[in-house]
Amino acid sequence: MFGLFKPRPAPEGPVEFAASVEIARPASEVYALIDWADPRNAKRATGNEIVRIEGQDGRFDMAMPFLPDLTFEFIVTEAVPHSIYAFGCVIRPGSGAMAHSHERYEFEDLGDNRCRVDLLTKASFVEGLSMREFSEEIATMSAAVQSALQKLKLQAEHGADVAKALEENTVL
Repeated sequence: MFGLFKPRPAPEGPVEFAASVEIARPASEVYALIDWADPRNAKRATGNEIVRIEGQDGRFDMAMPFLPDLTFEFIVTEAVPHSIYAFGCVIRPGSGAMAHSHERYEFEDLGDNRCRVDLLTKASFVEGLSMREFSEEIATMSAAVQSALQKLKLQAEHGADVAKALEENTVL
């Protein structure tokens, strides 16, 4: 009976989340919405501040007006124009149970000004989570990955104003 009712610890290591969406725009236009260096970046267009960190190749910080105490630190790990864009993210000073994440977007033109975007997100969580807490984080991340692609689709097809209105009214 020793430890019979002790909470089980969460598994260690990153957890992968994958999702895809078809967007009625060419890959070159959608890629620009993800690229931190592009002035058309989706987060920039919805009112967030993105700053390139000088002297650190591929490093960008983002500040969100509705989360003023947090800084999102991005490091680009792969960039093949109109094809692949990947980056790691750490939130400072920390938020919730996520330690860091890595997002990899793949873009495929489908013709007729359409493309498919595949997103693979790997999330690593802080140590010491119970299985219940871990399960809650998995559910939150699953919803966040789907939400990210839906916001991308809305912004690509309908513009930044629609995406900003959605972002202001959702938590994910």
